[in-house]
Amino acid sequence: MIKSIDDFKPNFSDTEKLIELFGEDAKAIAKLLNDGYRADIKTTQFRQFYEKILELNDKAQGLSEKDFKIKVLPFVKLLNSKVKYSKSRRHCGEVFETMMENSIDAVDSAEKLQNFKFFMEALIGYLPKN
Repeated sequence: MIKSIDDFKPNFSDTEKLIELFGEDAKAIAKLLNDGYRADIKTTQFRQFYEKILELNDKAQGLSEKDFKIKVLPFVKLLNSKVKYSKSRRHCGEVFETMMENSIDAVDSAEKLQNFKFFMEALIGYLPKN
């Protein structure tokens, strides 16, 4: 059970863990993103990151492992710098930054990217609508 963002270590390849990741873990992360006085990330900013992940996932479909690593994976890793920039502008907080860093670090294949996308979709469902 995730009690703090430091407990979040996603495994996007273990199908047994995906049930927990898309369910209880997503619910716990959503709660962490909205704990406190101010939400850790605004809905619009979250959706912008989700849409970029969706775009990268669409590009990854049907690619060989080699092509994925050349044509898509560098842009997945580039998301880390976009998250840092967003945090520096106070558009997101530490919880979102850590969640994204841990998730991006766990992606090294098209299958894992797709599961990252599904995890983000689960989070959208658990985040309160503003």
